[in-house]
Amino acid sequence: MFDRIDRIMNLDIGNRGVEHLYEPARARNAEALCAAAARPLTALAAGECVILITGSLTRAWVSPKIGETDGPVGVAALARALSYGFNAIPVVVSDTSLTEPIGATLRAAGLAIVTLEQAKRATSNKRFCSVAVVQGFPIDDAEARRDATRMLDEFAPKAVISVERAGMTPRGTYHNMLGQDFTEGRARIDYVVQEAQMRAIPTIGVGDGGNEIGMGAVADAVHKHIPHGEILCAKLATDVLLPAGVSNWGCYAIQAALAILSGKPELLHTSALERRLVEAAAAAGLVDGNTGKCEPTVDGLPLDVHAGIVELLMATAQRALKR
Repeated sequence: MFDRIDRIMNLDIGNRGVEHLYEPARARNAEALCAAAARPLTALAAGECVILITGSLTRAWVSPKIGETDGPVGVAALARALSYGFNAIPVVVSDTSLTEPIGATLRAAGLAIVTLEQAKRATSNKRFCSVAVVQGFPIDDAEARRDATRMLDEFAPKAVISVERAGMTPRGTYHNMLGQDFTEGRARIDYVVQEAQMRAIPTIGVGDGGNEIGMGAVADAVHKHIPHGEILCAKLATDVLLPAGVSNWGCYAIQAALAILSGKPELLHTSALERRLVEAAAAAGLVDGNTGKCEPTVDGLPLDVHAGIVELLMATAQRALKR
């Protein structure tokens, strides 16, 4: 069932070449990627933190407040599962300019946005309150390195998960799927993942274009199969890499595996919530990264397609849960 979940997640409907990244990513792990990513999360206890990195500045030359619907929507669904299922604290990290629309998307998922101190109070009380913490991050390189250390000291995360987050190339630049340099104004959140790796904290990357944090794990395949791959490939490799047809789908695959491993069907994403989150993200000002339109679509695919993928993942997981 886990392998089937992986295959659904990896459907390359957009014909971007991501299907060719699956086998080399899978070869690095002893089990299906969704299961490998979910397994560290099964041991979460109330009040423990998971850092979720997202936010793709897609039209920064127009405004630093224009980000993609892909990434924040998936993170919001996964954050909900971590909160509802484990009473854990999702800590969502992004560009400071994107914290407002990302916060709106998290609220649409049922999460109150609070400080870490407030989140600790919420998760230690017998009366449940679903919460998340949202943090911006520096653009300046030296400041970003310092903040990465501070952040891991403060939150002591049990895992660091990066979703649809452009990663730094070996040249220290960032590039979009056209190979264009869009380094200017981009927070250097890569250092959070690097610091986590130095502390042996599990790191998970989710991406769909070869330029995301984690894709350094399959750099040769990115160079070979992704247009402009030698220019745009991120250098960082994560412990687990999920190449997805759309990055949001990687989050839903993790949720499906987490539901199976923990025996909690309530952790599954639903098509109704998918519609609500994509619509909320667009209403908050996030755009389709493919079309540039502030509409409830993701990566050029209509909402019905994304809802259908969610239904397939749910049906697959439910069959496994009935065994």
